[in-house]
Amino acid sequence: MSIDFKQNYFELFELPQQYEIDKGALATAFRQLQAAHHPDRFASGSDEDRRVAQQVTSFINTGQETLSSPRLRARYLLSLADVSFDDERDTTSDMMFLMSQMERREQLEQVTQSDDPLDAIDAISSEVKADYEGLQNAFEEAYDAGDLEEAKQVVLKLKFFERLMGEIKQLEEKLEDEV
Repeated sequence: MSIDFKQNYFELFELPQQYEIDKGALATAFRQLQAAHHPDRFASGSDEDRRVAQQVTSFINTGQETLSSPRLRARYLLSLADVSFDDERDTTSDMMFLMSQMERREQLEQVTQSDDPLDAIDAISSEVKADYEGLQNAFEEAYDAGDLEEAKQVVLKLKFFERLMGEIKQLEEKLEDEV
């Protein structure tokens, strides 16, 4: 097994260290690494070989998960640039952003009372996805410009959007079950 645990995930998958990634290249590299290092290939090996195979597979899986997620990839890039996050304390202080999040949640609460709840949730979902993509672009611009503090603020906002998209998905599933 020739995996260097000191390499970063971009190096692991032989991708350029940047926000925009080739998802197809990531998927191909992931499959190749999994095939070469899957623990089943070492089932008849020593305890040490099996343990290392588990660690390698975990490293590969974590890398793939990190680079596949826009927010996790952004956060990882910042961590490589020595920007730290405190998950207990770090949150955005952008009041306009926080107010818009509250308004979106109020819209979600009112979806079930609308004339066509599925249309209402689709409209909200489309807006949220568009704003999420806008934030990804804002991250890339800030990161590429070297404005790491602004890039960090965008990552904190992306976390809000991921939660909101999860709530939208749950509500969509509930509405579809009721139809």
